[in-house]
Amino acid sequence: MSADYDPLDIELYRAELQKPRYTDEELARGLGLDPAEVRRRRQHLADLRLLRRVDEETWVAVSPHAAADALLGDEERELEDRRMELARRREDLTALTAEYLEARSLRSSAAHVETLHGLETVRAALAELAALCTTSVDSMVPGGAQSDRAVQAALPLDKAQLDRGVALRCLFLDSARSHPGTQRYLNELRDAGAEVRTTCLLPTRLVLYDRRTAVIPLDAHDTARGAVVVHDPPLVDLLAHLFDLYWGQTAPDAPRHEHRLSSTEQAILRMMAAGQLDEAISRQVGLSVRTTRRIISSLTRRLGANSRFQAGVEAVAQGWIAQRPAGHEPAAPPASDNVHTS
Repeated sequence: MSADYDPLDIELYRAELQKPRYTDEELARGLGLDPAEVRRRRQHLADLRLLRRVDEETWVAVSPHAAADALLGDEERELEDRRMELARRREDLTALTAEYLEARSLRSSAAHVETLHGLETVRAALAELAALCTTSVDSMVPGGAQSDRAVQAALPLDKAQLDRGVALRCLFLDSARSHPGTQRYLNELRDAGAEVRTTCLLPTRLVLYDRRTAVIPLDAHDTARGAVVVHDPPLVDLLAHLFDLYWGQTAPDAPRHEHRLSSTEQAILRMMAAGQLDEAISRQVGLSVRTTRRIISSLTRRLGANSRFQAGVEAVAQGWIAQRPAGHEPAAPPASDNVHTS
């Protein structure tokens, strides 16, 4: 029921239709109301344009459609005028589309490397690249677990690209699997048709659009600062080769090491053997320092070592991991708020 009238108002309206010359007192007796209340309600219905007073004793009931026209007609005309004005303004703005695309084309052809400053500028450019790509989007996403907000924002965009026939390949850290929200996101990506793989280490955040344009952070440790959009074919080819190299080293469901070590545990052991600190190790594998230390403690016990450094040495000596030169592990930036920028 509308808040503009109640059941007694409706009864009064019906009575006015049946007996238009009833006095206030007659209506009051029929409705069980005080005459003053009848007068108040008559005036209320008149304000709603449902009643019209002809003379001192006569009220005429007006049809609801006529009342609506009388009461709301001016507002409806104002709304229509407003809609037409908005349509004109939209047309004026979109008329600049050709100039925008031409300027973008000239900028891209004049500068093989385009620098974007600020998170909002980067997001706008990424949204445009994602909308314009036609064949493929390849992304490397370091940082392990992704925020729920980033996951919720990314999934609809990913599915929209897949629906357009764009092939998506997404490479995450193994540690992303330990986060329920991120794991659900990876599963939904696979179900939607994307290829998803994980690996123990990633060097940087990277997105490739149609293998012709690449986007990398301006600062790998603070992706909010900005990004670099690369159009130069040799540089894009180099970054595409980097992606292919990491992609080719893993698989969607890679088997565990013969000593039942995960790829993340193997990476941690190699960095322990190289003498890296817990904080540096946790940053590169995308886990918290507390979780990393818990894994290190478990590995140390399993190897029968007395210290974390000895555990790394023992892992090499016992063949659990292959020895690598110190500092060989590539560095990876901390987790960003964005899942990936496709």
